[in-house]
Amino acid sequence: MVIGGLFLVYGVILVVAGAFGDAVNLWTGLAMAVFGGAFVAWSRIRRI
Repeated sequence: MVIGGLFLVYGVILVVAGAFGDAVNLWTGLAMAVFGGAFVAWSRIRRI
């Protein structure tokens, strides 16, 4: 859950940076946010 949360937070940071600058940051941030959200959802659904 920690790794997914870090991906999610860093993805959101890149989305915000991409909104004011490079489109590469925007697309990379969106991909990382989706990936991190999937990790967090997966860890919530399948608790160890």
